[in-house]
Amino acid sequence: MTSRRTVCALALPAFPLALLVGSLIAPTDSTDNATQLVAAAHHGDRWGAAAFCELLAAVLLPFAVAGVVQVVRERGATLANVGGVLGVLGTIGMAAIGFRHVFIYGMAGVDQAQALHALDRVDDFFGPPVLLTMFCAPFALIVLAFAASRAGLVARWVPAAAILFFVSDMLPIPGAEELQGVLGLGTFGLIAYVLLGGAEPAERSALTASSRSRLGGGQSVAES
Repeated sequence: MTSRRTVCALALPAFPLALLVGSLIAPTDSTDNATQLVAAAHHGDRWGAAAFCELLAAVLLPFAVAGVVQVVRERGATLANVGGVLGVLGTIGMAAIGFRHVFIYGMAGVDQAQALHALDRVDDFFGPPVLLTMFCAPFALIVLAFAASRAGLVARWVPAAAILFFVSDMLPIPGAEELQGVLGLGTFGLIAYVLLGGAEPAERSALTASSRSRLGGGQSVAES
């Protein structure tokens, strides 16, 4: 087990953990620019800390992606490569969102009308591509979960859990972001656990169980 593989594996659960901490710290979850400016002005420390967590998540994402890509060699390799490309795009989107909130932190100290005008101008031009690349981050993790399952590293339900991690943030329920963080910790923490050697890959475990079953059947026939 190399230190590089260890760091990349640990980045898998660290990514949703950083997002979870950021959502808990953030003074508001509103996407309205005026509301965000007020929150950044009145709760600057919390706003800045949440923005830092988003930037940290952007740093962790490529390590998390590499953690799966480097171990999927044969079956699932194409999916892993697609996930790697999506991960690069997702890193750009996550970093852009983090720096946008840093920008809001600074704009909270100027006239609100000017700040709103500047934010609206930035969002009108950069908003669509940033949003598209940001969504590439969860899509990358979903594809990589399928790659790990295809390679026999994890059980077949893990990709479904990764999809649930993505859609849970969109649920119209209180604490949706917190739910997403918990699901991400569980799902990608499991993948990391397997990559670190804490459990047998799902395929090997199934083969071992099958072999034991056949051996047991052979012994029964011999005894009879």
